[in-house]
Amino acid sequence: MSPKRIRRFLLNRELIILFIINTIMSLGMNLTNSLRPLYIQSLGATVLEVSFVISITGLAGTIMRLPSGFISDLYGRRKIIILSILLAIFPPLLYTFSSNWEQLIIWGVVYSIAFSLFMPSRMAIVADYTSTANRMRVYSIMNLAFPLGSIIGPTIGGFLEDIHGWNMIFYVATALYLFCLVPSLVLSKPPRGEVEDVKKAYSEGAKINLKFFRPLLPFFFLNLFTGLGVGAVSPITPIYLMDKFKVSTAEIGLFISIGFGLTTILTQIPAGILADKFGRKKFIAICFALMPLLFILWTEINNLTLLLLVQMGINGLWSMTWPASISLLMEHTPRNRRGLSAGLTQTGVMLGFTIGPYIGGYLWETLGRAFPYYSSALFIILCIPVIPFIREKSVNL
Repeated sequence: MSPKRIRRFLLNRELIILFIINTIMSLGMNLTNSLRPLYIQSLGATVLEVSFVISITGLAGTIMRLPSGFISDLYGRRKIIILSILLAIFPPLLYTFSSNWEQLIIWGVVYSIAFSLFMPSRMAIVADYTSTANRMRVYSIMNLAFPLGSIIGPTIGGFLEDIHGWNMIFYVATALYLFCLVPSLVLSKPPRGEVEDVKKAYSEGAKINLKFFRPLLPFFFLNLFTGLGVGAVSPITPIYLMDKFKVSTAEIGLFISIGFGLTTILTQIPAGILADKFGRKKFIAICFALMPLLFILWTEINNLTLLLLVQMGINGLWSMTWPASISLLMEHTPRNRRGLSAGLTQTGVMLGFTIGPYIGGYLWETLGRAFPYYSSALFIILCIPVIPFIREKSVNL
């Protein structure tokens, strides 16, 4: 991205505030969720039971994605972002009172709903403050917020657990969400006229028909298969590392920080540039074609450093598809339907992250620890035939 475009981004107050909120939310989430499988296991759960907890809590988030996009359009992104932060404050604190893994389910459900409310509003705000000409590049910058949190979060979480125990992680996460309320309250309210237009459009049922949903279906299935592929192994990877390499919680946190957080930061800006150069659909297809090979390679590596490089490759290729796919999605969506559109497609990835962990846990316990990674390769392969159905043509919305 040119210095001129970066300066233009930095002058946009709403995008800067959203970036700060996004980074703090990511930090809190990665403090707790990246090592959550180990915490659940520490309360006596088997690998299959760990997968069950993650799947059932993810189900609540899946159910909420579509209505959260709808209410984001109807009641305003700012209100929904504030609500999502308020809901995120309490579950980490309540985790500290849990004496068995079953008690984590209800708080995990609330936690999942909080982030399901946040994501469609976050995606829609970026689209609201960008044009089709610069949207993909701005998404490349905005997407850096998540890896910033994922670089710091798992590493800090691992060291906090090693030194002070699990509860300290949850106290710090709660404090972060409380602090996050401050920037959320200074987000601008949408113009009253714009809110009334959206409400009128929804009350009249304007263009909510097959014609509206048809171009969104490829994005839904692309996200579904991706969620299944990544979700089948994400919860069990910390357990895999501890089981095979006998590493500490702090070392696992560092592995996740580098393998996802640092990798995503390194790939987001090049992702926008390369997608412009090769074409967005072609670039997405290339990324998904390479990922299955790395999932299969994962199971053959016995060196932790080499395995980290493979992890960086998997997450790097996946994250490089984000700016192109999100910008394509928003080009097919009217302004007053962006929250609904984001919610629908996010339902796909959340459905994958709901079913995927249970598949991974079941394969681990019945066939062995390599088979979840084989299933991930298969699910990512299924993404490839979906890509041609995505419409490349931009629309003026």
